[in-house]
Amino acid sequence: MPEELARRALAYFGRILGKEIPTREALAALPSAELLALADRLPDGFLPALVGLLKGAGPLAFDKLLGEHEEENRELSERFFERYRAMVLEPPSEEDDNPLEMWLPHEVCHDLAFLATRQAFFLRQEMRHINPWLERHFQIGPFPPATQEEAWSALWARLTSG
Repeated sequence: MPEELARRALAYFGRILGKEIPTREALAALPSAELLALADRLPDGFLPALVGLLKGAGPLAFDKLLGEHEEENRELSERFFERYRAMVLEPPSEEDDNPLEMWLPHEVCHDLAFLATRQAFFLRQEMRHINPWLERHFQIGPFPPATQEEAWSALWARLTSG
């Protein structure tokens, strides 16, 4: 994103939050709750700009929208990703509407540090998404309803077993 456009976007974001946000780093330093509140107040057309600014501010900045959130932030996080996905991605077909396929690509699961940052996201998913994802990519499962922890443990064991 060009600097002039980034500066204007940051000023706009600051007006929404009622505080100055002078740099990408200042935006990335906001707590998850404030970033998610900002995302919730932004018109859809500004969501790609928010994501672009966060991605440019360091490897962990974007994780504040995706990673481990306290329960009070969960609804805001889910709402953000539903809106963002609708803005930047083609509408998913019924068979491809699995959040794990989008936000936890199996190709990067061998990066255990990355995978560890996605544990809370994984555990929030429904078993109807977890089971086909694990079967398709890791030949694990199926697991009965409400066994997200067991599924996570099986995935972790598979990837760390050598």
